[in-house]
Amino acid sequence: MIECLIKDVHIGKGKPKVCLPVIGTDENEIINQIQAFEGLDFDLIELRIDFYKNIKDNQKIIDLLHKVRLNTNKPLLLTYRSLKEGGKIQLSDEEYLKLIEAVSQSHCIDIVDIELMSGNTLVYQLVEMAHQNDIKVIMSNHDFQATPSVRDMMDCLEKMELLGADICKLAVMPQTYKDVIALLNVTIEMSHKLHIPLVTMSMGQLGVISRMTGELTGSAITFASAGKPSAPGQMGVKDLQMILEAVHYD
Repeated sequence: MIECLIKDVHIGKGKPKVCLPVIGTDENEIINQIQAFEGLDFDLIELRIDFYKNIKDNQKIIDLLHKVRLNTNKPLLLTYRSLKEGGKIQLSDEEYLKLIEAVSQSHCIDIVDIELMSGNTLVYQLVEMAHQNDIKVIMSNHDFQATPSVRDMMDCLEKMELLGADICKLAVMPQTYKDVIALLNVTIEMSHKLHIPLVTMSMGQLGVISRMTGELTGSAITFASAGKPSAPGQMGVKDLQMILEAVHYD
C-alpha cells in the first residue's frame, strides 16, 4: 500500500490517523467547535458541509473556509454527505459539481470526499477538478442498512481506486458479529491488494472494534468525536487514542 502524504500527515503509515468531524450549522458554531479541539490529540479535521445552513451559497462556503483556515493548521477534509448516504441534504448533480469546484479552487482544503454512488461520469469530473487544484480525494461509500457481501465490498473498493481515489472509504452497518468480522477480513485483504490507503468501518455499537484496530487490519483513518458524533459508533477522541496507543506496535 502506498501512503498518502497530506501536509505532514502520513496516511497509511503507523497508527490510524484520527479525524475529528465538525458538524456546526452556522459559522460561529463551526469555528467554536474547531477552537474546542485545542489541546486534543488528533490528525485531521472533517468539515461536514451538509450540516451548514448555507450549503447552497458557494461564496459563503468559501468565506467560511478562509475563517476555518485561520483557526487550524490541521489537514482539512471537506465532506458533503448526501441524504441517500446518511447526510443532511440532497444536492443536484449540478449543485454538487459547483460545490466541489468552488471548494477546490479556494485552496483552503486538503482533501475532499467524493461519493462513489454519484455515478461514474460525475465522479470522474469531481476527481479531475480536485486533482487539478492539488486536492486529494477520499472516495466513499456508505451502507446504513446492512453489510454487503465480501465480494461486493471488495469490488466497491477496487472501483474507487480505478476511478482515481487517493484514499478509499467504506462504511457499513453490521447486523451480527459475523458482519463485523467480514468487514475486518476484507480490510486486511484489500490493504495488501490496493495501491492506495483505505479506510473502513463497521458502524454502530456492534462495529466499534473496527474503529480501534486499523493498525492491525490496514484501515488508515479512524473517526472520533469531541462532542456530538457525526456517525453511529464513534468513540470519544481521548478514549480512542488510549486504545490506539495500546494496540500500536513498532
